[in-house]
Amino acid sequence: MKILASTIEKLFTPYVLIALNVAIILLAEFAGGGTFFAATGLAYLIAVLFVGLIIVRIFSDYAFSDYILKGFLKIQLTFLLFLGLVQFYEYFALNIFSIRPDVVQLTVVASYFMWILSLFLALGFVFRIYYKQSSIIMATLWGLFLLCFAGLIAPNVSTTVVSWFPVWFPKLILMGIVVSATAGIFAVKKLSEIMPVFVEYSHYAIPATILLVLTGFSEYFEATGGLQSFGISAVQNVYISHFLVYAALSLLLIGFGKLKRPQGIYADM
Repeated sequence: MKILASTIEKLFTPYVLIALNVAIILLAEFAGGGTFFAATGLAYLIAVLFVGLIIVRIFSDYAFSDYILKGFLKIQLTFLLFLGLVQFYEYFALNIFSIRPDVVQLTVVASYFMWILSLFLALGFVFRIYYKQSSIIMATLWGLFLLCFAGLIAPNVSTTVVSWFPVWFPKLILMGIVVSATAGIFAVKKLSEIMPVFVEYSHYAIPATILLVLTGFSEYFEATGGLQSFGISAVQNVYISHFLVYAALSLLLIGFGKLKRPQGIYADM
């Protein structure tokens, strides 16, 4: 497994990932008249492959004996799988099951909010152990997550649920994404100050979080057609949101690799 971790690290350097992202963008824009990736679902599949790479990278060197790091990574792994499932959901819901586009896009935007919320769950786990706090805050965060998950599932079970939501509800989700991401960035910075093992990870996790915020906004504009007034087609909107996801996942792929190479006392564990 150590050999696999080393191989992944050598193959997917920052420069290679930049080149890979540029190549994907060029292929998406020119293959099949610029619609092939969207029509075939390849745009969604690539995001899933990035998620798979991150999971393989983490498991290939999953040798920590440190309770805090393992707890943090397990939560992150769970929500990486969730993010991969969201990609499958979006494609199949729109193209196979013909679920209302506004319902699908609202679900996807809410999913990105939940993904960013998962950062709080992972960080909250670390802070609770480090500061020896009670589990009340974590229980509150998990309760909020379950409430959001129920709200995410309900419109897909019965589209009449959508009519219960006020017209400003999607904007409320966007606000939640911005607020939670901002707080999450400050939390990551704080964590890197108290636990040096997270310093290099934070250099990649913070910009990745910002890119996921932009992805949430892109998905919102895809639902409302807000970018079409600027001459950006629906297909291009799909590409923009996914290019942002690829970039964010590329950063996380590097970031988790840095976390898997702890320094100081962690290196001896």
